[in-house]
Amino acid sequence: MDNISIVGIILAALAFFFLGGAWYTFLFGKEWRSEMGITEEQASGSNPNPMMFVWSIIVALVIAFTLAKLIGESTTGYGFKVGAGVGAGVGAAILAQNYVYEQKSIKFWCINAGYVILGLAVMGIIIGSFQAA
Repeated sequence: MDNISIVGIILAALAFFFLGGAWYTFLFGKEWRSEMGITEEQASGSNPNPMMFVWSIIVALVIAFTLAKLIGESTTGYGFKVGAGVGAGVGAAILAQNYVYEQKSIKFWCINAGYVILGLAVMGIIIGSFQAA
């Protein structure tokens, strides 16, 4: 388990970050903003704080490092299983717990949970590929 791929971690974190960008803009942005109560006018007139992106990358690196430790020296397939399992079994479950208290729609939970599950599965594939060598 000492064979941690720094390149794999960085690429996985970047993949998670860019997937989030696509997920919450092009793919499900309109639905997500609607669920959040953000109008299109508010969204188009705002300039995001650059620190949001810095923190997103930092958090993605922490997630990728944690997955790398869980995956160890394994295979791409095992990396996928670990990533998807952690995404569904931990990430989506935590979001479900928050969902109960936020009292948002199931659609809102599905958008967020879908990103976490798919994102961690992709991270797992990337990390597993680099650490399998």
